[in-house]
Amino acid sequence: MSISLRGNRTRRVACNAVLIALAMMLSYLEAILPLQAVLGLPGFRLGLANLVITVAFCLLSPLDAALISLLRILLTALLFGSVTSFYFSLLGGALSFLMLCLLSKIGRRCSFFGVSVLCAAAHNVGQLLAAITLFGGSIFFSYMPLLLLASVLYGGIVGVLLNLCVPQLQKAVGGWLV
Repeated sequence: MSISLRGNRTRRVACNAVLIALAMMLSYLEAILPLQAVLGLPGFRLGLANLVITVAFCLLSPLDAALISLLRILLTALLFGSVTSFYFSLLGGALSFLMLCLLSKIGRRCSFFGVSVLCAAAHNVGQLLAAITLFGGSIFFSYMPLLLLASVLYGGIVGVLLNLCVPQLQKAVGGWLV
């Protein structure tokens, strides 16, 4: 179910602003968690902001989700990142968003669990491509099995959270946003 915000520009802007802020808070939370040291995976994040992007994609529109994702990546890089982190996030986010669009064309054959795992894997592939374009060499492909394993594990966690959140959000905000 997609929630219509047509004809109500103020609600759309307010809703997107809240979702951008939420995605940025989740990104900041990921930035301060010591997962890189625990897992030994440089640059590794849980992908909690993907909850917000997927919810926006499902409940609002792909355009809203793309805008929220792009602004979150840009603002997060400006506030607590770098040009390099922006490039990595942008390529990862773009491939993840393209996967989300592709999966939406397939229809409801894939659960939120599957969508989240596949989007996490696409995000990791995008980051590997960023590493290769910035630093050269195919040595980064040896990192792929670890990233895909992390995609299944943490993409699965985000997928379970989506399965729990989306139906509740549809009930809670449906009347407010229409």
